Amino acid sequence: MGILFSHVALLAQAKQAGACFDRVLTIGHQQSYLSQSQIQRLATRYGPQLDATALAREKYVDDLFKSFLGASVVQSLDYSDFEGSEIVHDMNIPICAALHDQFDVVIDGGSLEHIFNFPLAIANCMKLVKPGGSLFVFTMANNHAGHGFYQFSPELFFRILQPENGFEVRHVILEEHRYPGAELGHQTQCYSVVDPALLKTRVGLVSKSPVMMMVHATKTATVPLFAKSPIQSDYATAYQSGDKRADATPTSRSVYQACRRLARACYRALPIRWQHYVDGQRQLRHYSFSNKQFYQRWDPI
Repeated sequence: MGILFSHVALLAQAKQAGACFDRVLTIGHQQSYLSQSQIQRLATRYGPQLDATALAREKYVDDLFKSFLGASVVQSLDYSDFEGSEIVHDMNIPICAALHDQFDVVIDGGSLEHIFNFPLAIANCMKLVKPGGSLFVFTMANNHAGHGFYQFSPELFFRILQPENGFEVRHVILEEHRYPGAELGHQTQCYSVVDPALLKTRVGLVSKSPVMMMVHATKTATVPLFAKSPIQSDYATAYQSGDKRADATPTSRSVYQACRRLARACYRALPIRWQHYVDGQRQLRHYSFSNKQFYQRWDPI
């Protein structure tokens, strides 16, 4: 579990937009993977004077969060106290009521994918945040099989962090990095993700490189969580419209129509294996970062 340059940049942008970082809780005691030069870049861009040399030597992010984000309290919660966490709790079971609505910011820096009871774990994180506070999730997306129990889709967090659960999504960002260990390479590309519910189609991704995800949501109210289970948005659209084709193919309706236009010319004349090849190439282009309907470049600086 650790915090990267892009993570701190997202936190800094949230603070610049008015987020309060007075009381911060991290899920797991988060290590810092920022270099001296990266800390200096952040200081130059976002203002506070930092001792980048000293902060780059720190194992954990506590002092960085205090110096850079103005936190007065930085605590961590973990399954055990082997890394010095102040709060010891198994996130597979409900968090105690005394900790509800206690923190201005809750940051998961890579724990949720390792917790078996994910719905309860994310609910615990949501309950820890004060109304008006922020929840940040930094977790795994594509090409991280075996890292934890799960790899997550942006759709999941868009559907969970909804007003009926007392939250509003501010950002969902995918970060493509060179190695499975994102801390090993500083050349990354970040993309802001459009909510699939707005597009009324699946927002998928097929990537050659590993991809991580960053989520920022703000808490608008304390309400009972998951009174109604989230439903994937394209299925919700299909159920409302009676479109029986929605679960028959992973392609979007626009792609389906494009295939019909192509079929009128030559598609159906192709051998079946070539038809499959054409469909596969179309899907690869559709589900890539080059699809600007789904993804827009996001610059951490």
